[in-house]
Amino acid sequence: MDLNITPIPGQITEVTVSFKHNSDQEAHRLAQHLGVEAIVGADAAAHISLLRDTVREELALALEHRGMPRADMAPRVEQMLDAMGLQALAQRHPARLSGGQTRRLAIGAVAIAQPPQLIVVEPYAGLDPQSRQQVQAVLESLPQTAVIVVQGEHELADAPVAHPVPPTPGAEFAYGPLLGRRQAGRRRWWHLHAPQGADFSVGPVTLPLAPGAVTWLRGANGSGKTTLLRAAAGLDGAKAALDPSGQPPALALQSPMDQAIVPTISSLVGDAELVEALGLPGGDHPLDVSTAQLRVAQVAHAVVTARRQGREVVLLDEPDTLADAQGQRHIHQLISLAIREGRSVVLTTHDPGFAQRVSHYAPVREFTLEP
Repeated sequence: MDLNITPIPGQITEVTVSFKHNSDQEAHRLAQHLGVEAIVGADAAAHISLLRDTVREELALALEHRGMPRADMAPRVEQMLDAMGLQALAQRHPARLSGGQTRRLAIGAVAIAQPPQLIVVEPYAGLDPQSRQQVQAVLESLPQTAVIVVQGEHELADAPVAHPVPPTPGAEFAYGPLLGRRQAGRRRWWHLHAPQGADFSVGPVTLPLAPGAVTWLRGANGSGKTTLLRAAAGLDGAKAALDPSGQPPALALQSPMDQAIVPTISSLVGDAELVEALGLPGGDHPLDVSTAQLRVAQVAHAVVTARRQGREVVLLDEPDTLADAQGQRHIHQLISLAIREGRSVVLTTHDPGFAQRVSHYAPVREFTLEP
């Protein structure tokens, strides 16, 4: 990555990294070169302090650290809540937000201090169209801040079709009913108050699935897509949904970092031939590779797990996010592989183009969750 850039206050400078480079590591290297102290990395949840009980208080934290008077803080916090579309969530505990809501909060919590320079890694990952516009508008509205956006190349217009003729799906079956619940965070010893707001729940929902077909689970940020998929996999205290053979689903979580719990990429994927075919650095630690490579390895892990354990359902939560053009091509190949093996794939994505490309090689049906 070229470090010889000149950030200009009030403007956004875009920096593109390749499939083999870690966006966060490149962002920190750039920050050291330019002397930038304000960075929002690809893992938005890592930037939530959890020292405050509400979204409103989390936004105010950076201003508190600067010693800003309360009378001056309040209007700036309200302005950021409005700009980021978080006003309706102002009293919610930060740990109870969706992935897209968390990203908006993380960026807003840093941008609100109006630092002289700000580096943001993959600022639009996992955002629905309205949220993308809100984040972009905020980044463009910082007159004294030079914003640097670090991300992979995401254009896929010339991407090859992984499997040109969609297979004929098998007999449809009802998957569910699924009921997801995201509880308010527990009160910790350092919290002055108990978490506010009611628990969030979604469902019951029954998804119509079929072997050799894809179900696109749609919905805006906060509609409950991630909550529902986690519940289907038996996470967060839910009972796993079983396929017709009695097996739980294979799941690729929304954040690939959450599944980086083994020492090497090869052990994560579990198939040496597939690691080589995907061009992944098998001997590297999952957190040392690029976010795009980690996403590909994570999706491969779900596909391989389904194959080896005889699981008929594969759940992919926003598999296209944090993946550049090359990474997305590999992900399409993996989805195509799962379809050809007769799996039922449920995926979420905010990119209609990604879903359209899936339809080139697999039957795709849509199921929309309303917030």
